[in-house]
Amino acid sequence: MAQAGTRLEMGGMEREARAGGGSLRRHRLSGPAPRDPVMRQQRQRRSAMNIMRGAFVAAALAALIVGATAGDALADGNGLDPGAEVSLMGGVQALNHNDTALPDRFIDIPAVAALTYHLTRNLAVEGEFTWMIPVSQRVTLGPGTSKDMKTPHILAYQANLRASWPNNSHWTPYLAGGAGAVTFLSNTDSDRLPALDKSQTAFAINFGTGASYGLASQWAVRADFREFAAFPSRDAAGLSTAGKADPIWMERGTVGLAYRF
Repeated sequence: MAQAGTRLEMGGMEREARAGGGSLRRHRLSGPAPRDPVMRQQRQRRSAMNIMRGAFVAAALAALIVGATAGDALADGNGLDPGAEVSLMGGVQALNHNDTALPDRFIDIPAVAALTYHLTRNLAVEGEFTWMIPVSQRVTLGPGTSKDMKTPHILAYQANLRASWPNNSHWTPYLAGGAGAVTFLSNTDSDRLPALDKSQTAFAINFGTGASYGLASQWAVRADFREFAAFPSRDAAGLSTAGKADPIWMERGTVGLAYRF
């Protein structure tokens, strides 16, 4: 009898162990699914791109410092004496996809007005205003979903430092960088993305390069390329999701005329 009872107890323990193992296997099978490797790769690429952009910012700032301290060593008489300059430019501006505001890349048309004061032949300060005019385009809103959309009107205002390298030719290359703000104007139309009940303003930085080509003693053609980054707050309606707001990176290329006073 004792042996039979022992065998029954051991059999019960074995059944419990097998049941527990099955439960454990079911738990493992029903556990959280692994993350999508494509999404992980996209996040890694965006992180790498942000690191590269940060390195470019540091290099640009270093170059600005070098240009600011270069004095007149590179200035050999192409007319960049201290004075004011007004520039009007237009071109193309791209707003890049991010995870919290823009599901796809958008293209806008920037109208730029800049007032520059040349402190020395190499160093200038600049105030810049950009109006980004939206353009309707086919954008991807999700898997298998696309629609004709456009951004709201966007305003950017930046205070910049500009380091130029004048030489004996008509060309004057420069580096520029600065900070300010970007405002996304309110618009709730069905074809706007993001649709905003009220305007949202975010801190922003910019850095880039350009060149001017002297046409006469006071007129010049100016070409400019800038990288912008806007940093919305985590609770900015329309520019954030679930308490998170990714930076909005934008590239701008413009060409126009500059007039020296």
